[in-house]
Amino acid sequence: MKYLSKITFSALCAASILASACAELNDPVQFVDGKEVSVAYAAKVVNSEEDADRTSLLLFLADEAASQMSQGMSIPALDEVCESVGVKSVERLFVSNSDMARSRGMHRWYLVSFDDQVNPFEMAELFSSLSCVDKVQYNTVVSRDYGSEGTPYSYAPKAYGEFALPYNDPLLPDQWHYVNNLDISVAETSRSGADINVKNAWKLCAGDPMVIVAVCDEGVKYNHPDLIDNMWVNEDEIPGNGIDDDNNGYVDDIHGWNFLSTTDYPKTISWSEDGDKGHGTHVAGTVAAVNHNGIGVGGVAGGSGKGDGVKIMSCQVFSGNSSATVAARAKAYEYAANNGACILQCSFGLSGGMVTSDGAFDMSYGVERAGLDYFFNYRQPYSPVDKNFAIFASGNDGYHLAGYPAAHRDYIAVSAIGPDYLPAFYTNYGPGSNIAAPGGDASINRTAESNRAQVLSTVPSECPEYRTDYGYMQGTSMACPHVSGVVALGLSYARKLGKEYSYDDFLAMIYTSVNNLDYYIETCSKVSNGINFDLTPYWQQMGTGLIDTWRLFMQIEGTPSLVAKTGESVKLSLNEYMGGAAANITYLAVEADEDAYESLGLEEAPYVKNGKLNIRCTKDGSAKIRIRAIAGGPVLGTDGVMGGTEFSKEISILSREAGMAKNGGWL
Repeated sequence: MKYLSKITFSALCAASILASACAELNDPVQFVDGKEVSVAYAAKVVNSEEDADRTSLLLFLADEAASQMSQGMSIPALDEVCESVGVKSVERLFVSNSDMARSRGMHRWYLVSFDDQVNPFEMAELFSSLSCVDKVQYNTVVSRDYGSEGTPYSYAPKAYGEFALPYNDPLLPDQWHYVNNLDISVAETSRSGADINVKNAWKLCAGDPMVIVAVCDEGVKYNHPDLIDNMWVNEDEIPGNGIDDDNNGYVDDIHGWNFLSTTDYPKTISWSEDGDKGHGTHVAGTVAAVNHNGIGVGGVAGGSGKGDGVKIMSCQVFSGNSSATVAARAKAYEYAANNGACILQCSFGLSGGMVTSDGAFDMSYGVERAGLDYFFNYRQPYSPVDKNFAIFASGNDGYHLAGYPAAHRDYIAVSAIGPDYLPAFYTNYGPGSNIAAPGGDASINRTAESNRAQVLSTVPSECPEYRTDYGYMQGTSMACPHVSGVVALGLSYARKLGKEYSYDDFLAMIYTSVNNLDYYIETCSKVSNGINFDLTPYWQQMGTGLIDTWRLFMQIEGTPSLVAKTGESVKLSLNEYMGGAAANITYLAVEADEDAYESLGLEEAPYVKNGKLNIRCTKDGSAKIRIRAIAGGPVLGTDGVMGGTEFSKEISILSREAGMAKNGGWL
């Protein structure tokens, strides 16, 4: 139900009426946030008015009142209050009316809008006095905290051939975060393998257009030449006719929705308002810029140039100098679920330490939690996993706690590293942080080309910072879409193989598909902005490790993955993969193709002795090899000889300087 009363009061009149109404409340009995408040306020108002929007408030109605509202019935007490202070509208926040939505109380959330001359605190006092209201929540905002200002790409593209990359995107060699080949033009302290190890994974799967990633951010430039072919399109909507053709509650939502727009329809997705930084477009490019199209950059799950990239849905919750209200964020999560997304890409959040427990977040940010919970449990019919993934940046405070919602147990929190394989100077870490990914770190460079150590992706040329289609940014905001892209690739590969998983099982595969960060934290030094950077606090505090696409693919396949320390001759036991003790089988040969020799830097053929694979990899890389063996005797059975049966097993080899993580991927 919407109240459309246009009663206008002067500021003095409104204040007088409000004071009179508040005088009838219960006598103040305690202090909240330094203010005397009523019994009702203390019991029903769940968060602080700090950082609250000045023109709106969220109400969680009693169940009976919500039922009356949904049937178009009026609630006299609520009507009276709204009319007395000139409330502009009372609107149901969520559009979903399914059993799942109602079971989570989503039909009970309403957004109250009023004039900015009215004090939100006094409005909260007023509405908390009503028996039809169970909870009152301030419509707080999240301010954007970028790791850096964006800078344009202004270099000559690197020589392509030396990187042996599978796609022809001219700026792909500059994206060290995908394939780090110890390029000192990125940073003198660059380290091979400080990347997401995606190159060989692309040969197995580069995406799937059925997989949809919702980018909750600034608006995505959907007509960007490197994004347009991978943008989600609402095929059930007729553009520009002013009609909600698909009855999803949104008019002309072609590529997503602008949840901050104050205009009537259409609520156009924007990316070049005063104050925009191209953040949403940059994030989207990391997830799914179109690969192998001969222009610009590549995306983690951008496909192979054959229309097989994952799709990007723009759910705009930042615009210009406007911050994301909790109501806008909650609506965006619901929209993403209802319209097919299985991944939420959210490079924002509260500052580290603002909320310090899941329960506190659930209480104080109840409406956001409702939207996230709805998305989390909304299985998409195409998805091989029974729940959806919400992936958040851990924060850029350099704080020892991840920010919320990232830190919540149900969601993935991403911390950031630089091209030196070390924690970025700005990253949050510690409790709540689940996994790490490249976010860039220009602080390690003292040269004019310091931007190369940041993350390169798509940007809107309309933004004054760029005036070009490609640029650099750094932050956990940039690390987060790497994980979103890898998860999208993982879901794509699972679909390709026809496999299905529980959420818990797939999440376990994500968290154990990592490379060792603690090795570098323990053994290396770091200079940031010319000052020695203390790495001690980050040991075992960066989640399970640095995400590795290849290892995730191997887990999805069910292919055993052995980790070899780069530059050393190692002996890797095969017993647990080949059926027991070495005495039980006879090894015949190890088969490695040209790709394996090149990817691992093999200078001599690997072999098996006493049940152990003897191998020496001279560079960081990943590849598959095949082990041939006989079960049932030392020789093959023939017409004249009793013997055994030949079989073979495919094994993945991952070569990294750090070798295997001490904790095996778990904290």
